[in-house]
Amino acid sequence: MRRLLIVAIAAGALIQAGTASAGCWATVGLAPPPDGIGPGDTWTARMTVLQHGRTPLPDAKTARPTLTIRSDATGGQRTFVARPTKDPTVFTASVVFPSAGSWRYEVFDGFTTWQGEPAPCAQTHTFSAVAIGGAPAGGGEPPAPAPAPASAPAPAPADPIIASAESSGEGFPVWPVVASALAALAAFALGAGIVRKRRAGRGPEVAVR
Repeated sequence: MRRLLIVAIAAGALIQAGTASAGCWATVGLAPPPDGIGPGDTWTARMTVLQHGRTPLPDAKTARPTLTIRSDATGGQRTFVARPTKDPTVFTASVVFPSAGSWRYEVFDGFTTWQGEPAPCAQTHTFSAVAIGGAPAGGGEPPAPAPAPASAPAPAPADPIIASAESSGEGFPVWPVVASALAALAAFALGAGIVRKRRAGRGPEVAVR
């Protein structure tokens, strides 16, 4: 009985050693989201998962990698399950960022089985932060808005006399006063002329002694 137990343990160790030497790890290739993507837009993430960086996963048809996004601002996260494609090395996931800001993402490669048997080969692969909706990546503050242009100086106030004369409001009526003054001057000039003519028609006065 003891011999059987020793043999079983040795066989298990050999299997694990063989699995590790055959490449019990995977690489993940994934391009970042396209420029201009905003909140609510769908990013079709295409993940290339390769065992030992060279071949498909042993159980690629049943593997289910996941892509997790995490907000730098709030720490909230969402996970999306990837689907296999006709290419056994490529998986796709439809990813939607719920809000603008800086987001980080990571991929769990799904290398959990080997020929139908559980295998401790899966790893999580992290990627750099991306900016969604025009926000800066990395959780930085958005750029300060440009200063507003200086406003033009207010025009100088108009002469109150001219303004009241030109306005049609309820101000003091200037033009009738001006017209009356001009008429008085004309009458005075006319009277002075008449007086001078009368004096000229009388001739020189003779002094009486």
